[in-house]
Amino acid sequence: MYVQVTGERDNLSVIVMGEPLAGQPSGPYKLPGRLVKALKPQDLPMEVCFTLDGSLPSGYGFYPEDRVVFQRGHKEQSLWIRVTSTYVQSEWDGFFPLEATLQARKQALEEQSGFVQIGYEAGEQISVIHYEFEWERTEPTDLESALEAICDTVCEIEARGNANLWPRKGPSFG
Repeated sequence: MYVQVTGERDNLSVIVMGEPLAGQPSGPYKLPGRLVKALKPQDLPMEVCFTLDGSLPSGYGFYPEDRVVFQRGHKEQSLWIRVTSTYVQSEWDGFFPLEATLQARKQALEEQSGFVQIGYEAGEQISVIHYEFEWERTEPTDLESALEAICDTVCEIEARGNANLWPRKGPSFG
């Protein structure tokens, strides 16, 4: 057994491959990327949330502004994903204004099926966008491949939103 959970709901201890994980019972446990390769999605206990600590052995990882929490889904090869992206206005270096960028990303999420709990809060100093989705495969896969696919999904949402900001070039006549 690769993942062991002991204790009561308010006093859990999570050990992965003999290594105790940092975390809190009410929040996600930090799963080091180096431990991910040996795991499968179904190795994760259903009642515990995780977040990737560092990057995956392949080099994949999430952007620093993205907090991606995952837990085992109800199906054997599924994970439930919660993404919260937090942006500090004074640190924003995007080509378009932050608020427009996040509104475009929210619109991209709403236009695709499978994303739920989509929200966007704009503040003077900090803005946040969040959403949830289920990642699922029918064929067996390892947790590293699953998290790589989730990284791709998060990046794709950002790219689709950003693409919506570029002016469309219409047909030229003449």
